[in-house]
Parts: sequence; structure tokens; C-alpha cells
Amino acid sequence: MSYHSLVTDDERKSRHVEATSYRLPHDFLDSQFQGIIAASDGKTYFGMSCHAPEHNGQFYSFDPRTESVEHIADLGAWAGETETVGVANTQGKIHSNIYEADGKLYLTTTSGHFTEERPYNGGHFLAYDLKRRECIDLAHYPDVNGGGLLTLAYEPVYNRLYAIHQRGCTLIYYDLDTRAVVTLGTVQQGRQTRDLITDRFGNVYGAELDGLVFKYDAEADRMGCLLTRVPHDPGALQPTTAEERGHTFWAQMRWHPNTEWWYGVRRNDEYLFRFRTPPSKRTHIGQAEGLAPFGYLASQDQQPRVGSLALALGQDTIYYCSIERQWPSGRFVDQLQHVLDSTTGVHLMSYDIDKGAVRDHGPVFTRDSRPVAQCHSMALGSDGRLHLAAAVFSNDHEDPANEWLYATRNSCHIHMRLLSIDPVEDLD
Repeated sequence: MSYHSLVTDDERKSRHVEATSYRLPHDFLDSQFQGIIAASDGKTYFGMSCHAPEHNGQFYSFDPRTESVEHIADLGAWAGETETVGVANTQGKIHSNIYEADGKLYLTTTSGHFTEERPYNGGHFLAYDLKRRECIDLAHYPDVNGGGLLTLAYEPVYNRLYAIHQRGCTLIYYDLDTRAVVTLGTVQQGRQTRDLITDRFGNVYGAELDGLVFKYDAEADRMGCLLTRVPHDPGALQPTTAEERGHTFWAQMRWHPNTEWWYGVRRNDEYLFRFRTPPSKRTHIGQAEGLAPFGYLASQDQQPRVGSLALALGQDTIYYCSIERQWPSGRFVDQLQHVLDSTTGVHLMSYDIDKGAVRDHGPVFTRDSRPVAQCHSMALGSDGRLHLAAAVFSNDHEDPANEWLYATRNSCHIHMRLLSIDPVEDLD
């Protein structure tokens, strides 16, 4: 099957979520992982990724007041690689969170496509000045092994941007005052955590195998681990193989200022938990509490859920995107084919913080009847709506049909859109 069927009238009679969708000016985009923020100017800024050999990832803004998408920059051009734009993919993705501080957005880049003949040259720390609308290349972290900067956290005490280098699981930081890039060393084994968090003392934390939490003490310039682990789903099978154990870290973390907890989701079992960093400099004990299974289906195995990493916090509600079916292990092409064989794809889930209740709102469709295939990137916009950078199934003769995407995604046509969901009007 090369095209997924549109949503039927019968499917619309069942519980579902209808999203307003906005087309993008580029057809070669194929995915997005985190890389979205509702900024102080009222706009939502987001990246869109590309794995094609000749095109880079792109950066956009969405203005909910005018319901318009604006293209801001090609990531390769932003990183100073202007001679390769439209010729080679030199910066394919914003895979990190985006942070705002002092009127600027901060983000990092990583690879989307590289070959032996054209190796990846390394990720960049980037900034976008909201007032001047200026794209700034802060620093380059060179690498010839295909590794970029997947993870980013802004730390205000020391005014640093912390990142993890993809291949070596190496923690580094960019000092916003001195403009120096400092390599700190390896922080974990196996797969890389996809989120870093900070505390009021300027320390940095991440998660690795079996929910172990590592800590970088900035004052002492020392690495260590907490005695607190990320809780797992007690109803799920526990990992037994090295591959399964490699996906037991936290996937995304979101700070909730009203409760003063970090809320997160584990990668392998989609388990929702909350976490507090140690209360003082002298202790290595934090707080971690399991809350609820947060996937559409209860976890029956320990396979990676790479498509279910969207998380947004409202004032009293956590919203999450979950894939309808459990995916088999293997590469992305196999996983997407598994979704293609189903009839829906992404389900929108919510968790009421006060009531402690999980709710499945059903599969997400666009108003023009396209099922949503994947969502890794979601934020709560200034208009109170959920904004999603998502992959939508294409319709024959109407939607983009990128040939490279078709060939590498198991004969499946999808394209990227910006979606908007009103938690009041669009949810049952």
C-alpha cells in the first residue's frame, strides 16, 4: 500500500480528535523530534527534520493570531553551510528541546543524512533573536562519525547550554558569557537520554540504563549518580536483553511550576512519573513517583516507543501522544509500516494532575480527513491550543509524494504539517 486511506464516516462516529492542520512550504520534510516552543512573543517556533540526501531541516514559526506559518531558516544556512543548501543535507534535524532566555531562542542541530563521501561535520549551538529576527550560529562541535547534538538544556545559574554529543554520549556545554565550548566527559552507557533537566543550584541531570539518574555537579565540576531511579510500570514486563535495557531512560521531561515537580515519560513502557531533584547540595537522593501507564495500550513488552515522545503541560493537565499499536523492534521503516497497517495511528492521551486520572481521547484526524501517523513534538501555545509538529498520511493526487521518502519509508507516503487542537472544543 503506497497511500493510506482517508478517514471514513464510520470512523468519525467513534471517539476521535479533529485537528486543524496547516501546510508547510517545503515538501521534502519527513519527521520531527521535540524542537518546539511557545515563545513569549505569542508565536510557536518549531523545527522540521529531513533525512533526504540533498535537503536540510527547516525552522518555522506559527502565529495563532493569524493562523499562519512562516519559514525562518534553512538549518544548513543558519549553521554557515550556505554553499550546500539544496545540494547536500548537512544539518538535518533539530532533535533537542528549544529554550528561551533573554529574548533569544536556543537550540542545537544534528545529522539527517551523511555518507562516506560526505561525512557529517558535527552539530551546532544556534540562537534566534526574537526581536531582531536574527539567526545566530553560536558554536560548532565538530565530529566526523555522524554524531550531532541531540539533547539540550539551558541552565540559568551558570548561563550555559548543556548538550549531549550523540555518538560518544559525551556531556558538553556552551558558555553564553565566555563563548567557550567545554567537553565534560561520558555520562552514560548504551542509548542516549533524550532530555536533560537542571536544578536551582546549577546542576544537570539525565537518565540512562534501568532508570539510573546521573548528575553533573557544576560547582564541584564532578560527575555522579543519584540513589534515586526512574520508576517503571509495575504491570509491564521488565527488560532482559541489552537492546531492551537500552531504552529504559526517560524520554521527555517537563517542569510544572505550580507543583514543583518534573513530569516525564519513560521511553520503553510509556510510563508517566514525576521527579524532584535533591533538595540540597549535599544529598544524592531525589524523589521519584510512578503515576500511571500513559500509552494507548498497556505495555506488554519492552520495545522502544520511538514515535510516542510528545508531551505538553497545561495548568492542571498533561497531554501526550501515543501510537495506537505497540511497535516491533527494528528500524523506523518497519515501525512506520506497522502504523500504516493500522487504521488510525496517533492517540491523544491526557492526565489530570489533581484527579490522577488518565483519559484516552481517541485517534487524531485532520479536518480534511488525513489520519495522523506520528507526533514527536507538541507544545501548549499562547492561544491555549495544543500545537503539534506531526506526520500526516498523504492522499493521492492532493498531497506531497516525495520519492525519496516513499522509497525509504516502506512505500508509505506521509508529509509534515503543523496541527492545532483546542483542548476545550476539540476533545470529547
